[in-house]
Amino acid sequence: MKNHFLKKPGLFHLLFGAALLSLFGAVWGCKKETPPPAPKPAPTSRLTIFTLRHIRDSGFETAVLQDFADSNRCALTLKVFDTLPQLLASLRVEDDKANADLVLGIDSAFALSDTLLEYFEPLPQISLSEISFEVPRDPGQRLIPYATANLAFLYDSKRFPEPPRSFGELQDSRFHHQLALFDPALSGLGRSSIFWSLALFGENGYEQFWQSQRKNVSRIYRDHDEALSALREGKCGIMLGYGSTPAWLAEFYPAESHILAAQPQEGSFCHTEYAALCLGAQNRDIAIKLLSHLILPQTQQHVMYKLGMMPVNGRTAVTGNFARLSWVTYCLNSRLDRKEAVSQLDLWLSIWQDQIKSLPGL
Repeated sequence: MKNHFLKKPGLFHLLFGAALLSLFGAVWGCKKETPPPAPKPAPTSRLTIFTLRHIRDSGFETAVLQDFADSNRCALTLKVFDTLPQLLASLRVEDDKANADLVLGIDSAFALSDTLLEYFEPLPQISLSEISFEVPRDPGQRLIPYATANLAFLYDSKRFPEPPRSFGELQDSRFHHQLALFDPALSGLGRSSIFWSLALFGENGYEQFWQSQRKNVSRIYRDHDEALSALREGKCGIMLGYGSTPAWLAEFYPAESHILAAQPQEGSFCHTEYAALCLGAQNRDIAIKLLSHLILPQTQQHVMYKLGMMPVNGRTAVTGNFARLSWVTYCLNSRLDRKEAVSQLDLWLSIWQDQIKSLPGL
């Protein structure tokens, strides 16, 4: 008998293909499925941190805070504020329990006030022996420094090949409507700026200096990051900012190497950021562990590469463009009398508001 099946190639191919598919299906069906990733271990502690926006926007939150939380099985809650006054106004203590464990982003200008220190617990158990001696310290050790910067004139060298070399030159009309500033009532950097001018000109010359700057002011910005963005985008030509910023730009945005820093001949002013443990913190032990972690040399690397500031720990390896920065800078902080600054602050803020904030468009 003739095999009629073989005379129908189409049917043969169809059946042969079906057999192969069945075979492959059986093989793959026997293959062991990839197990789902193991769930993260349940947290053994919790931590609530109040901080400022630049800590999140810079990536410092992820690189330092979240990494610490993951390594220590800690559930982290971060509440972010635009200004330090907003943050401080949100701190509460009820039945001896605070609504935050830590505050990150306190600056040396606001820290001059004794009323600010009342929120926080002294921490003599945290060693500051490796902190550089130039960094301003809180005598009661309520504030733990983690980042610092010497203030300078940041400028667009394409627009101004010759930067101002002194506060006198900063008043020049060629900088008309080019200067970015910060409100000292809300911004620590703005407050450091007025303290800088007071240390240089004294109370008698303070009002005259800011009056001379009226014609050059472009806009008042919320913080350093916002003003720097304006400088990079060409919306202003000069700002008072961190002398380390050009090194940070050179690391990550080499095409913007035209943004430079000029240290004024009269001297710089040291601006420092601190962290602190809240009185009544509900998670005190893990909070203290994080504060100690912030000043370790390996953590301090992120101060440079995330915040664009300088490390406070003198043992931190400073590399790349940051290594080219001068470590010896004359600062005027010691000229400022703390008691006078606290007692006269409202007057100085009022003068600044009258001279600068009252300008049309600001």
